[in-house]
Amino acid sequence: MWYSSVVTGLELNGPNRYHWDNSLFAQDIEGRVLVVPSVFVNKAWEQVPDKLVLYDYIGSNPSKGGLFRSGPILKGDGVVQNWLGHPSFEIGTLSLAIRRMGAFFETFPLILIDQGGGLRADIPFRRAESLNSIEQTKVVLYFSGGILNNLEYGRPSLVKDYGRKAQFGEIFTFDFKTSGADGVWRTSPRGWYSFSHTALALLFCFGHLWHASRAVFQDLTTGVTIDQLEYGRNEKLNSIQ
Repeated sequence: MWYSSVVTGLELNGPNRYHWDNSLFAQDIEGRVLVVPSVFVNKAWEQVPDKLVLYDYIGSNPSKGGLFRSGPILKGDGVVQNWLGHPSFEIGTLSLAIRRMGAFFETFPLILIDQGGGLRADIPFRRAESLNSIEQTKVVLYFSGGILNNLEYGRPSLVKDYGRKAQFGEIFTFDFKTSGADGVWRTSPRGWYSFSHTALALLFCFGHLWHASRAVFQDLTTGVTIDQLEYGRNEKLNSIQ
């Protein structure tokens, strides 16, 4: 259940690493949008179910919000307030896509690739040797759907800021100020992650204790003691009696 599979009940268990690693939610959303003529693409994004949009966010992945993070275990992203919209990046007429962060990464380079997988823009590690920085390539950002619908940004600082957020999937605003606000049943995804793994560990622990006790106290469970039946006492191997 931790990695899950295609047959895992989504409504029962929620999103998991299998869905994120295979971009299933992103593909589902893209399929819903592509069937609509490009003239009405913004209307198509507005029709995408809110639940599906929220699923396509890495914070919904328990592997990402699991035990492998620093800080308090109840430190979540907060309560979702608004969906900003789906970010689209372009250089002129060339459409670009953000390379999304993997489930077990805490830092990840911002890379913009074209449909063929070629690198077109990035945030360089060494600015002195940069050839594809967002400032140089003049990347433009468009929003479809959400509260920033139809807005366009060309300032590099804003493009980079939203680009980093786009690595996590869809972009949301969160309420951090409400006391104890975590948005997931009075705990965080990390809390459920810890609870489920602890319960599973205890199940295996008590299962081993049960089988060990049956072996140690088999005279009580079977009614046959070792003194009544001892195997091999008169048996001699490799000999003829």
